[in-house]
Amino acid sequence: MKKIETQRHPLKFYATIVFGFLFLFALGSFTIFIGLENEASDQSKHKHIVLPIMGSIVCFLAIWMVYSYWKNSPKIIIDKTNVKIGNETFRLNSIKDVILTGKMPFRFIINFPMEGTAILFDNGREKILFDDMYSNSYEVKSFLEQVIINKQEFKTSTIKKINKNELRFENTEKFIGNQFTSLRGISLWGLIGFFTILIIGKETSMKLGGVLFFSLLGAFWFLLHYWLMHYFELTRKFLIVRNHIFIWKMKIYDLSDIKEIVFETQGNQPNCMRIITNNFKNKLYPAGTLRNKTWLEMKKRLETRGVKVRNECIYE
Repeated sequence: MKKIETQRHPLKFYATIVFGFLFLFALGSFTIFIGLENEASDQSKHKHIVLPIMGSIVCFLAIWMVYSYWKNSPKIIIDKTNVKIGNETFRLNSIKDVILTGKMPFRFIINFPMEGTAILFDNGREKILFDDMYSNSYEVKSFLEQVIINKQEFKTSTIKKINKNELRFENTEKFIGNQFTSLRGISLWGLIGFFTILIIGKETSMKLGGVLFFSLLGAFWFLLHYWLMHYFELTRKFLIVRNHIFIWKMKIYDLSDIKEIVFETQGNQPNCMRIITNNFKNKLYPAGTLRNKTWLEMKKRLETRGVKVRNECIYE
């Protein structure tokens, strides 16, 4: 077999820590500067020591974030007999148990759940692989399932691409919300409408820089909400992911290729659907227009078609 070697994800790992570090370190440095400037210009110096202390803590968090992300995503190398995780090497036959999917505690300031894989060894040691930290975590999962769990020879598996023509004779059931009455839709079109009126109303006086700023901000807001506004269609054989904004785009999954579907939410995101295919590739689709009852109805329909659904965010 070929050697499997993980690669850290360019966006979810590198871009996240670069943006997070720069933002937190700049915020902390600015807070320290403001505190020291106020202290120098005020006779009552003691009350201004709070800002430099807070700024120092934020700068420390910026450094701690980089350390935590790096520690939680060690390089993994797998060959015929061993698995190397960071600087530690384990024999494959020393793996006692594997949990391939599910939320694992990602340790930062506090533990927060992230989709991952847990590997338990005979000596009681446990190692966790977080999906979003690597661009090819699915290869490790596929290997563990085939070789460790099923005791088979490792083979690279792929998911067949579905042609849109296969949907012609399928009856479709939609799971969709109203984008214009949902919070995400109001947030999107309300702000874009405000920017448009502002630019048109001040076209004679607003400078080019102002027009460019509002245009770029509007474009960013539009693309952000495009990603947050998916909806779904279900047929006898397929699950179709569509979008309120780019209505011509669709992603088609054969239900037989889906290992598991997860309903989840992250931070301030809306409820999302994570689709995990049989080769352990996964994709997250936020759906900010769907109501809870729509999610639960879709869960029922998916389960009647034999699809495993893990509900982590909607009260049943």
